[in-house]
Amino acid sequence: MKITSLGFPNVYQSLIKITVEKFWRGEATETDVRKALADVQAYNRSAQDGLDLIPVGEIDLYDRMLATAVRFGIVPSRFGSPKDAIKSLATYLSIPRGADDKPSSARSSGGAKPASPMVKWFNTNYHVVQPEIERDPKWQKDAPLPDLSDPRHILPLIGPWTLLSYSINTTKHSIPQLFAILAAEYQKFINSLPKHTKVQLEEPSFLTKGIPKGYEDFLKGIKREVHPVRNRARAGAPEGPTGRAISNGVHLHVYFGAVNDFARRLFKLPVAGIGLDFFDGPENLSLLARFPKDKTLIAGVINGRNVWPVSARTEALLKKIRKHIPDNRLYISPSCSLLHVPLSAKGEKAKFSFAEEKIAELEAVKNGTVKYAAFKRQNTALTKQRFTRKRKSYWVSDIAYPTTTIGSFPQTSDVRKARSDWRAGKITDAAYERYMKKLIKECVERQEKLGLDLLVHGEFERNDMVQYFAENFSGFTVIKGPVQSYGTRHVRPPVITGPVSRPRPFTVPWSTYAQSCADKPVKGMLTGPVTIVKWSFPREDMEQEAHFYEVARALALEVRDLAKAGINHIQIDEPALREALPIARSRHAHYLRHSVNAFRLVYSAMPNKVVIHTHMCFSEFNDILDAIKDMGADVLLIEDSKSKGKVAASIRDSGFPASIGLGVYDVHSPRLPTVREMLAIPQSLDMDPHRVWINPDCGLKTRGEEAWAQLERMMQAVRILRKRVAGKK
Repeated sequence: MKITSLGFPNVYQSLIKITVEKFWRGEATETDVRKALADVQAYNRSAQDGLDLIPVGEIDLYDRMLATAVRFGIVPSRFGSPKDAIKSLATYLSIPRGADDKPSSARSSGGAKPASPMVKWFNTNYHVVQPEIERDPKWQKDAPLPDLSDPRHILPLIGPWTLLSYSINTTKHSIPQLFAILAAEYQKFINSLPKHTKVQLEEPSFLTKGIPKGYEDFLKGIKREVHPVRNRARAGAPEGPTGRAISNGVHLHVYFGAVNDFARRLFKLPVAGIGLDFFDGPENLSLLARFPKDKTLIAGVINGRNVWPVSARTEALLKKIRKHIPDNRLYISPSCSLLHVPLSAKGEKAKFSFAEEKIAELEAVKNGTVKYAAFKRQNTALTKQRFTRKRKSYWVSDIAYPTTTIGSFPQTSDVRKARSDWRAGKITDAAYERYMKKLIKECVERQEKLGLDLLVHGEFERNDMVQYFAENFSGFTVIKGPVQSYGTRHVRPPVITGPVSRPRPFTVPWSTYAQSCADKPVKGMLTGPVTIVKWSFPREDMEQEAHFYEVARALALEVRDLAKAGINHIQIDEPALREALPIARSRHAHYLRHSVNAFRLVYSAMPNKVVIHTHMCFSEFNDILDAIKDMGADVLLIEDSKSKGKVAASIRDSGFPASIGLGVYDVHSPRLPTVREMLAIPQSLDMDPHRVWINPDCGLKTRGEEAWAQLERMMQAVRILRKRVAGKK
């Protein structure tokens, strides 16, 4: 039995994050950035030195999807040519960030260059840049390669089908035609690698899109002898159909679910090994009796998406696997890449297993020295009641095209320092409160001056939309180590360690103070129960639905107190509800039923005068529209700038009874959109203007002063829309 990993975090000392952000500010050179990348890669290799196969080259300056797309010439023409993206770091990093209309520095080339969209990586908490295919893909020979000199190195590569499944196709080619073109370029690239190089080809899109026609031919075109072909029987290894094992060095991985639906075809593919996930896909165990004898199994038996030490669950999985797969054809690994967990648990208060610890666990399993923690799933009684508030109709604004923001406003370095100093005891509670109230008052006054209709307090006291709630609930542990969310964005997901409750009100004082500073209404801002649970590391001995209800009951107390304090608009954000939808359709109904019930529980006791808003991030909502309706919110705020109004149109066409907030511009980019861009989405919708809200597509926390210029332009667009409504009367 051997051991490997499918990928490692890029967060070592936050080197990449810090240096890239300095580069954007003009404080670091391209050389500095490349050195930071090399340092992280070197650290990761050393941390995984005990593995029999070590992934190299999966760490990137932004994300793997972007790096893979550029390697195959998939670069939007507005950013130049693929060669530009390879040779110029400024060009490469403008793809996910966009560029200003006018050059602001030597690092901004100018021109209207909206950032490429960003989407969730399956149902994880990681985001990737969505490739935009405008021309035929072509392997770029100049794209850099990692050090592949060590025979233990394996090159992780997002597969052609998964890359294509995540892409926007604006070529004249059909998807099958485009796959054939892309697959041929992958062949060229893989066949160009040094003869000894092994390739970790990752195709989780098989779970959602199936195996495309022509995939077998693609693999047959990979003709490399990684090891000399030899008689396996003579070497004591199992015989394949011809007495020879496949030696092209390709390990094909399908993680995040079970492969039952296409196992027969998957097992026949001409690859040296197949990787299966036994945590998100426990049903894979039933397939091992017919696993091919000419292939290696890479078994994901350690949970790559949670932080608890290896348990008896892994021990049980391994026993069942070894009944069918001999050790000379078996690798064990995490269930997926370890980018979903922090780097190291050193210095944490509790005993957790992060990336470095999981590597050590693999080594202990291999050496027979592992100590498995006890594991027993609790029989948790789930609440079956449907929670609702009685009302006759949904609330509708008396203002045409009402305006608001999603909640957060820019958090400067001064804000973060004040919060840090307060936590460290360097400033008093009173001084901290005075500073926060000063920021809130300024923020509210600037919103009123712009003409926004429904205000927010700005969330300056919050480090993160989940971490902040974890710090104010009991039953959570806040960890020190960061996890990459997207690009240079790091978060610190808390860990659910015990029963969850709310000791005292904690959002109420800030919201009520903001309301005292404003003539217009102010929203109370909460993160919903599903998002808090799904963006945390949950207990493994409880059903996630039980966590949903625990958190919902705690939030319901906060909603009650907000309403008592006179806050009549309350936003309960649930971006994770669609994003965390199980990949297997058979699990959808159960998940959605409990997710919706937990959301309704949060506001179930509120009077009708309380207007409920919710926000969801960019997603395809068609498959959960009934669930969204059932949530019962008065206003649904969505990210629609990426789809250019298509998401809102599909929601409208479904007969959605509530109001929709359109999200007319992309907050992840610092560029200033034009008024014309912001008008495009509301102009495309034939809806009652009193049911159409105009807002940014997400919170403004990561933006700088440009956030106010973006909002001003949004309000210019709104004034045009309202004039048109007035002209029709």
